[in-house]
Amino acid sequence: MTEEKLQWLRELIHRKDLHPFYASSDWKKNSEHARTEQHNECQRCKEMGYYSPCEAVHHIKPVKNYPELALSIDNLECLCRNCHEEEHKEKKFMNEERW
Repeated sequence: MTEEKLQWLRELIHRKDLHPFYASSDWKKNSEHARTEQHNECQRCKEMGYYSPCEAVHHIKPVKNYPELALSIDNLECLCRNCHEEEHKEKKFMNEERW
């Protein structure tokens, strides 16, 4: 990723608006490459011996924390809807002691 694109992505992160990144041709190209490389199947289900089609290309290390890895194929993982939702599920705590 060029320094110019990285700065643009950091600005999007600061504005809390990643939509332009996900609409970019760079993202579309890399996410399609990940789908092809991972045979368009959910990698988590595959690890458990099941087949589910890829419904989301997930950043293993989050874009907001690792913008320099946003387009790295090694940081992309194909997931089904259920696995992607599970990955992003907000942790709910029962009380202020967090249990």
